[in-house]
Amino acid sequence: MDKVSKILLPVMVKKGLGGAAVSAQICFYADEWGKDRFDAISYTKGVLKLSVRDSIDAGEVQMDSEKIIDFVNKKIGRQIVKRIRIVNSN
Repeated sequence: MDKVSKILLPVMVKKGLGGAAVSAQICFYADEWGKDRFDAISYTKGVLKLSVRDSIDAGEVQMDSEKIIDFVNKKIGRQIVKRIRIVNSN
């Protein structure tokens, strides 16, 4: 994915879709880390929004939030995600 993103990202930026591409990539990496524990909904202005099924999952995600942020930022290659917002999908 890294090779494709290096080619596509500049093209998408020229078309005005750079933010959407980065947001999608961040959500993809968050979902990769979560492995069905949560669903990444969106990313905007440093905030990654995650949807959980219940309060138990929310507590676990809250405890792991720094690990999730570190994982995603390392995959992206810069400190872009600042915090996580957890929402209940019910």
